[in-house]
Amino acid sequence: MIYVILGMHKSGTTLVAQILHHSGINMDDAIDPSVSYDRGNKYERQEALHINMALLGAKDDATLRLRAPDPVVPAPALRRRMREMIVRCEERYPVWGFKDPRTTLTYPAWERELPEHRLIVVFRHPVAVWPHYRYERIHHVPTNLVRSYWLLDRWYDHNLRVLSLLDAGRHEQLVLSYHALMTSDAELQRLEAFVGRPLADRRRPDLYRHHATSSPYLTLAEILLRRRYGMGVDDVLARLEEHRRAGGG
Repeated sequence: MIYVILGMHKSGTTLVAQILHHSGINMDDAIDPSVSYDRGNKYERQEALHINMALLGAKDDATLRLRAPDPVVPAPALRRRMREMIVRCEERYPVWGFKDPRTTLTYPAWERELPEHRLIVVFRHPVAVWPHYRYERIHHVPTNLVRSYWLLDRWYDHNLRVLSLLDAGRHEQLVLSYHALMTSDAELQRLEAFVGRPLADRRRPDLYRHHATSSPYLTLAEILLRRRYGMGVDDVLARLEEHRRAGGG
């Protein structure tokens, strides 16, 4: 079985990938458990990451400004790389997966190439994501106004794409709340039931650094973006929560 983890940057996808990897679901060959998250260990299959960046024409520091082409159509050389990665992993591992937040943007291309697989979606309130991207000094206020708009635009884009996939229901899927995963055992138990094996609990309270509190930057950004997307942040979260509840828990 293959598990594909989808979600916005800084929304808990790394934690889920870490839990799966340490529970016998291979997420990459080159993962060094001694390297911390802060030092760059994101539990990402590097080949999938590089393919995603090529699909998007992205640079690593372009997170807030990434947009997927519509439709996402890989060049023949990229399709070969995707297929070769899939075949190699299928030969080596009875159960494996991959995680990279960019996969939320490129998933239609992966879906066409992957055999039977399951989706694990992780979501988080944007005000809890915002502290990862804001600048702290007062003279950065104008910059933060722009960055908050970019961040919320990316948050809408990622999560509305996810909702479209969840609504289609083409694959077995599980939706997780990062907040619930970090604050209760029930969410971990839901993940355990979905993958059908005991899970290694890799949660660390010291890494749960940001909680959902109000942000004037994001409030302004939401006012500007609500018209484009036709719904507010709470509307998107409510729909994600509906899918989460539909999956049990």
